[in-house]
Amino acid sequence: MIYRLAYLFHIVMLWILIIGCYGSVQLNNDVEFYRNQKPTNLNHPALQWNRKMKNPIKGLITVNDSLALVWTHRSGVMILNLNNGKKEGSVWTPPMGGHITDLTVSKDGQLFAYVSMKNKVIGAYDIRKGKHIWKRNADNLIKNKPLILSDSIMVVGLRSGIKLFNLNNGEIIKEKLNRLGVIKLFPTSLERFLMVTDSGFLQCYDYQLSKIWSQTLSLNFESNINVDQDRIFIGPGRDTLWVLDEETGNIQNSIQFINGLEFTVQDNDLFFLYRDGLLKRTSLNKRTFWVSDFELGIPGESFFHTDENIFVPFAKGAVINVNMNTGTEIWRSDSLQRLTGFWQAGLGFLMQDIKYQMQYYR
Repeated sequence: MIYRLAYLFHIVMLWILIIGCYGSVQLNNDVEFYRNQKPTNLNHPALQWNRKMKNPIKGLITVNDSLALVWTHRSGVMILNLNNGKKEGSVWTPPMGGHITDLTVSKDGQLFAYVSMKNKVIGAYDIRKGKHIWKRNADNLIKNKPLILSDSIMVVGLRSGIKLFNLNNGEIIKEKLNRLGVIKLFPTSLERFLMVTDSGFLQCYDYQLSKIWSQTLSLNFESNINVDQDRIFIGPGRDTLWVLDEETGNIQNSIQFINGLEFTVQDNDLFFLYRDGLLKRTSLNKRTFWVSDFELGIPGESFFHTDENIFVPFAKGAVINVNMNTGTEIWRSDSLQRLTGFWQAGLGFLMQDIKYQMQYYR
């Protein structure tokens, strides 16, 4: 009897190995993805739940007010219920236990494309049918989410260049080598995308991989981007935040951003977060409205704003709410241990510490 059970176990494990993945993650067809949703009424957020997770979250994409698509460091992809912190349904584990680096959901919310640097794999998954569509090997992937350019095209960055794939079957449509090396890809509001090279160039390409324009800005892997009102805000590069015309790539403005970590844009105002924890509001004409030091040490890389407030995470384990007009702190979260994750989620935000403890506020 024991022998037969052991034999059956090995057969099952062999089947999983051959299939390459197990489990599934699925959304009903009537569940719509919210796009560019901003939380409201967050002056004094209330703690909704506090839970220790078995597997720490690596990334999160909001589905709606109460659901989020998350993937973990151990590569399970699942639906998280933001009302109680519990998973909805089962978990999908990628091929060969692959570690997902990042993923992108299509505009229609039908599928997601993913990249796994560790397993040198890219692929696509139908989240409505709960079915893996395709996967293929890809060497020298960069740490960047795949960009879904249209209903049928996605682009993936490699150290040596870029490749266009058919989103529905994984076939290579076109590829383009780049002698400068590739470190980052960004989407734009036009039918184009942006590439950052090893040497700090910002290059713009169309969907046929034809180069539209190029600018030397001394960018690096830590440079961030915000596309707003036909303008590209990108930096830091040479301790500078650059403002470019999205259509032509011409430089419209440059603002000093020494020791800069992250920034966000609202209309014609900029909010700069510095590596020492300083937060500053300035205008495009370089007028400073306020500078605040909350004496909380090193900030987290991600922060977001609502219509009136800015939420900033700090490595020490707290998130603060700052009045956008005055720069004063008006609320602080309960403290966790060292933060390892912070995400805008649904109508609030989710924070995670080094011990996998999670708190959700809204």
